[in-house]
Amino acid sequence: MFETEFQGCQTEDMVASEQATDPTSIPAAFGLRARLQAVLPGLSRSMAKLAQFLLENPELPAELSIAELAARSGVSSPTITRFCKLIGYGGYTQMRVGAAADLGRTAGQDAIAGVPGVMANPEMGDQELLRTFLSTHIRALQTSADLVDLRDFRSAAQLIAGSEHVDVYGVGGSSSIAKGLVDRLYQIGINARAWSDLQMGIMSASCLTGSAVGIGVSSSGHTTETVEMLAVARSAGAGTIAITSDPASPLAAIADVVIRSAPADDYLDLGAMASSHTQLFAADLLYVLTSWQDRERSARFTREAEATVQRHRIATRRAGSLSRRPPTG
Repeated sequence: MFETEFQGCQTEDMVASEQATDPTSIPAAFGLRARLQAVLPGLSRSMAKLAQFLLENPELPAELSIAELAARSGVSSPTITRFCKLIGYGGYTQMRVGAAADLGRTAGQDAIAGVPGVMANPEMGDQELLRTFLSTHIRALQTSADLVDLRDFRSAAQLIAGSEHVDVYGVGGSSSIAKGLVDRLYQIGINARAWSDLQMGIMSASCLTGSAVGIGVSSSGHTTETVEMLAVARSAGAGTIAITSDPASPLAAIADVVIRSAPADDYLDLGAMASSHTQLFAADLLYVLTSWQDRERSARFTREAEATVQRHRIATRRAGSLSRRPPTG
């Protein structure tokens, strides 16, 4: 199926793909599905087709020998071996273990949430619709957890905790993630602003210094406005962080640290809905690790913020009570 296209003593895009993919950057905990999703955006056409075949047939590596899988997918056994190493496995045996682990986890998810990958439609019964929604979100969050490399998260947290100011850029659906992250950072005493308007965002970004950090939030990593704002922040000398599902995207290319979130599934628009939760998952984890950089300081600011809010509530209730009192005299 793919062998004719692959052969030719490795095309230039194949060589570039192998050079661009660093297996040592893939955490050992990754199952096969997460590894495939992690490297898919940067693969050559031929290897991407093989990756897509495995995503569509996740059970085959666990069931077939390398020769049998080669025959089913239309490639040679050496190609399968090269592909295993390309996605960070030592060989086919390790890839089979990763596939089996994915199948075991999926079986558990099916029992809880129904069969993954079923498209929602108006003809579904209430319970089937709920199971489909739940399955989509569980799968997206599990993939995000598989994609987590805490080394990257900790590097980003150190940048944020050591900064004097943080700009967070996000437009469209990502704007709420950016705003939520800023609200949380404020709670632990970090001066931060969220920007969704391009002109305002690039004005703020242009004023940043080397002691500041810019964070771009985009699931695809290709949102033009977000890329432009983060690029200006980088040009101004600020540290840069990208929260995206595509490590080969323009947004990731201009970031000092890339935080991975799971890509959206292709099932109607449920995957897009779930992708916002995976962005939130990544942003919340980043916030927690940032707060741990200086726990005493974070706890102090959190207590002060809570006390201030409580005083405001008491004052508001008192003012409301006084306004409701009947006039005297």
